[in-house]
Amino acid sequence: MFDINRVSHKLVALLPTLAQRVQQLTPKRVQQQGLTLLLNKFFQPELTAGSLDFLAQRYLVLQVSDWQLSFAITLKNNKLQVELASVQQDLLIKASSQDFLDLICGKVDPDTLFFRRRLSMLGDTELGLYCKNLLDTIELSRLPPPLPALLLGWQSLLATAEVAADQTATVPGSL
Repeated sequence: MFDINRVSHKLVALLPTLAQRVQQLTPKRVQQQGLTLLLNKFFQPELTAGSLDFLAQRYLVLQVSDWQLSFAITLKNNKLQVELASVQQDLLIKASSQDFLDLICGKVDPDTLFFRRRLSMLGDTELGLYCKNLLDTIELSRLPPPLPALLLGWQSLLATAEVAADQTATVPGSL
């Protein structure tokens, strides 16, 4: 019998491995330039308004724990710069891909994840508050048209897989 929950769970379980493999195969320079380009395009209104000036001379490191992905963001010459192997770190924000996706989709707020110990911050908490306050003002609808629907679909798939995994874990004798 076909069980969509089990298939969803297995698909989601493969995502971190797939993401790691793509990351390993993609040259670091391409990853860095791609992230830099995307972030500058997305945050163009904030860059123009000076809303990201708090990142000047400071390094925010984002770490996606289940993807083994870590990168630093800083502001130089009014442009966001991404460094994949940053030795500097003013603030580290670490969470799983699902938790970051839930944040992006507005399904959960950072405080909830923080107090549930699913999002960790190490370093300059004032910098973290600046980031949180800025991100709270940005709506998912600002992303290019197909992306919000894709992100919400992916988030829904992850949530379904998590529920299925929880149900499987509570059934005695299940795999």
